[in-house]
Amino acid sequence: MKKNRRVMCFGTFDIIHPGHVKFLEAARQLGDELYVVISRDERRESLQGKRPINSEKNRLFVVQNIKPVTQALLGDKKNILTALKKIDPSIIALGHDQTFGIDVLKKWCSEQKAPPIIKRMPAYNRAEFSSTYVKKMICQSDK
Repeated sequence: MKKNRRVMCFGTFDIIHPGHVKFLEAARQLGDELYVVISRDERRESLQGKRPINSEKNRLFVVQNIKPVTQALLGDKKNILTALKKIDPSIIALGHDQTFGIDVLKKWCSEQKAPPIIKRMPAYNRAEFSSTYVKKMICQSDK
C-alpha cells in the first residue's frame, strides 16, 4: 500500500486573505494531504507582543474549512515539534517570509533517518495578498 505524501505547514492565519489561500493551494499540490498547524494565541503573543485578532478556535475553524486542507490542528503551546512528530510529514511547506522556528525545524530534520523535505513557498507579489495590507485597509475604513 502506497503511503500518502503528507504536507505540513505552520502559521497564525489570523485574517484569511487570498495570499493564505494561494499558499495553502500551492502547498497541497506538493502532496496528497495537507495538514495545517495553527499557532496558539499565547505563543503568538509571546513572539510578537500581541494576540491575534481572531481567537485560535476561530482561526482553526476557518482553516479547517478551506478546500485544500485535509486537517487543521492547534499547535502545542510549548513545543513546535509535537505536531511534526504526530503528523510525520513528507514535506514541510514554509511561507516565503516565515522565520520562527526554522532553526529548530532544520535541526530536527537533520536528525531523522528519512527527514521531510523543507520547501520554501514563493511570495505572491500583489500587495493585497498580505495581512499587513488587509489590516491597514481595515484601519483606514474605520476612520
